[in-house]
Amino acid sequence: MIKIDFQFETPHGKFADALHLPDDHAFTEEEIQAMKEQRVDNWIAVVTAPPAPEPEPEYIEINGVRYVRA
Repeated sequence: MIKIDFQFETPHGKFADALHLPDDHAFTEEEIQAMKEQRVDNWIAVVTAPPAPEPEPEYIEINGVRYVRA
């Protein structure tokens, strides 16, 4: 097993990761570079995604009083 460490400087900070490949892998340098770029692209998508909306609270009513359902 070989480990290929890599890092990218982005407008969102430094991204560092590693690829773990078998010793006898058949990937070309271009394919390995594409894997690295895919990893950083996925990370950028996560850090730039808008936050998920807060769920609306559910209420129940008992004897005319509304309670937030836990």
